[in-house]
Amino acid sequence: MNNFELCKKAVEWAMNTGVKEAEALVVSNRSTGVEIERAEIKTCTNTRDMGIAIRAVTDGKVGFAYTNMLTKEEEVKKTALQAAKASAASPKDKNWKRLPERKNYPTISDTFDKRITEFTSDEAVVLCQKMMESAVNVDKKVLPAFGGTEVIVQEIMCANSLGVEVEDKGTALFCGLGTMARSETQVSPMCFEFKASRTYTPEPDWVGGEAAKLAVNSINVGKAQAGKFPILLDPFALQSILMHTLIPSIKGDIVSRGRSILKDKVGEKVTEDNITISDDGTLSGGLHSGKTDMEGVPKQKTPIIEDGVLQNFLYDNYWAKLEGKESTGNASRGGGGLTLPPYGTLPTINPSNIMFKTGTASEEELITETKNGYYVRNVQGAHQSNPETGEFSVALAPAWRILRGEIVHAVKGVMIAGNAYNMIKNISVLGEKARQLNMFIAPKVIVSELSVITK
Repeated sequence: MNNFELCKKAVEWAMNTGVKEAEALVVSNRSTGVEIERAEIKTCTNTRDMGIAIRAVTDGKVGFAYTNMLTKEEEVKKTALQAAKASAASPKDKNWKRLPERKNYPTISDTFDKRITEFTSDEAVVLCQKMMESAVNVDKKVLPAFGGTEVIVQEIMCANSLGVEVEDKGTALFCGLGTMARSETQVSPMCFEFKASRTYTPEPDWVGGEAAKLAVNSINVGKAQAGKFPILLDPFALQSILMHTLIPSIKGDIVSRGRSILKDKVGEKVTEDNITISDDGTLSGGLHSGKTDMEGVPKQKTPIIEDGVLQNFLYDNYWAKLEGKESTGNASRGGGGLTLPPYGTLPTINPSNIMFKTGTASEEELITETKNGYYVRNVQGAHQSNPETGEFSVALAPAWRILRGEIVHAVKGVMIAGNAYNMIKNISVLGEKARQLNMFIAPKVIVSELSVITK
């Protein structure tokens, strides 16, 4: 019996106990990777993890059980029975409606590459060596401090008693390098660059070279000035701030609990006309694209903000049905306090690929338009932001001073503070090029004014 047949059989075993609904999810992850530490290859790893999660439901009582012993049918059957028993013993959830129903699935391109499935640790070592060599070739003052190469091959299979039957598979390749540079008087902050893709396009020379250039450019430190200034935010910095403020506020469970500042604002203007944001789980080559989420609901493109007007929130099946809406295909699994595998947790809501609509400004125009301000590549401390109010205060590392429309020197010991929701309203210029950082795709943007704090 293959894993998909086992997945469907698990639903049958659970239903045979007399429960009203049942769902089974199989997730298989295989990874090969090499880690860099202080300019040396530290470790090579080859891992595989596979398991099945089973939900059983009767009269709003949800039972859950999982196992990673899929080679034994009896163990899977035992897990299905455990889920049914857990259902009988669970308190009733008065908000429970039903599991997802069967729907048609989209066809997604450039999310699977057979070459990645054949990737070896020897190839990973070669890619890491190329990254480090490229970094040192930029300048002998550069130290490749950390990084690595990893490929991931994932398969998802989901079936339930309401007719859902879906399989999906995907691949991903990651090359990243963190560097530092030292002069006689300065040490750069840690500077990081990476390339991640669903197909075999690693570009190790570019990664190493760009990471090194960032570090070298960060040791020419000059004076910083406090006050209110225009800030040119790199996608790295923009992502860090918004992933801890705006993004939680568009999740349906946060909205339903009354903890989102955007609650009751659908149809209202929440930013200027130049801002359009969507979540697209069907994006070709998107790092989090696929035809199904983690409970068998088709992924889709969901408008969040269009021309400044709030349109939708993101939902999984549970919270969508509670609010009388349709799931947006944003059920995720895994993580939690114990960093459990995807099959080890119940669904939660997470974005797929959050996309900012780009503008028309070139790299040179963005710097020129900033005039007298700062360019911020990355920030530290964004996780301490308040998602309910949007307040944030972050350290800049690395960052550069812009004077008379030109980058003049790096700065240290500088922070910016503000309110993320006001910050989005004050985005005056958007770059013409976007890049994907995990589940976030955005261009560089100019925020017309933020508070800058210096030592």
